[in-house]
Amino acid sequence: MLQVRQLEKVIENRKVLAIEQLDVCPGEIVALVGPVGSRKTLLLRLLCGEMAPSGGSIVFEGKNVPYTPAIRRQIGILFEDDLHYERQSVQDNLAFYCQLHGLPRSRMAEVLAQVGMSDQVQKRISKLSSSTQRRLAFARALLTHPALLLLDRPTLRTDLDTQAVLARIITQLAAEGTAILLTDEDLAWAGKFCTHIVELEDGRVVGSRSRVRNESSEPTQATSVSEELPASKTPEPIKPERLTPFKIPARKEDRILLYDPGDLLYATSREGKTYLRTAHEEAACNLTLQELESRLSGRGFFKAHRAYLVNLQHIKAVIQYTRNSYTLQLDDEQETMIPLSKQYEKELQDLLGY
Repeated sequence: MLQVRQLEKVIENRKVLAIEQLDVCPGEIVALVGPVGSRKTLLLRLLCGEMAPSGGSIVFEGKNVPYTPAIRRQIGILFEDDLHYERQSVQDNLAFYCQLHGLPRSRMAEVLAQVGMSDQVQKRISKLSSSTQRRLAFARALLTHPALLLLDRPTLRTDLDTQAVLARIITQLAAEGTAILLTDEDLAWAGKFCTHIVELEDGRVVGSRSRVRNESSEPTQATSVSEELPASKTPEPIKPERLTPFKIPARKEDRILLYDPGDLLYATSREGKTYLRTAHEEAACNLTLQELESRLSGRGFFKAHRAYLVNLQHIKAVIQYTRNSYTLQLDDEQETMIPLSKQYEKELQDLLGY
């Protein structure tokens, strides 16, 4: 399907990208993971033909870049910017895209139904939440029934409901034979359903592995925090204090909710706002993540990532997908995945003694 060999990109006399080999076959979901600055977006721009490589080859369906218009229509693309016309409606945005690329409008209703936006076709883009706008950008990438789907940080600016919708659609498309390559900084979201993992650093592949995706299999190299630690090193559980009236306030619609810290799975920061998550709901909190960390000090919470504060009592496993990619699996019904930064993984290892 998609074959990359000895790919290079030189910018201002500096080789910024060097990929020896990368393949994405029908039905595969390849997660390209790496920190900011690892050239993930640059690689996608080369793969879709938006930029020309300095050396090597990119072959899709037997054709080299630059692709013919017919080949380009087989590739669905989602970059970090949604690229909507905010004064136009949902329907007008998709219609303009169809006109621009010579696509039939008959597909519009189908892709909107896929992402759960059938009731919002007449809404102006500026009236949509950032998460809903991301759904629309994803729907636009599906208009051509793509054989290859390239997704650059698809969950950017999205809520949990949208993330679940995107995961469901991606998994379904792969089952139908679509080849999918997506990028992210970690595997907290894609780690549950991707079939292959490629780790990128400074424009170079530094690790890769295949995963068997099924319901019964455990994640690769998972360490159960509660069950698999040596008996001699098992730490005393950190129990949240319940003897004093201590609550964390948050707002959901017209209600002020007061949460017991022990009921929180984690707190996260998105687009400058802090959100509290329990096993059943999510609510916005006026405190910053730093203020929450200070307030919850000594109550069993751990900073796992710059944007995540996690309740240690709800961690089920520590997963290492690649040498620099770690994820925490929680014990809720959805087995939520939380990114674990490499620097904080060492602190957690010292704290729990695993």
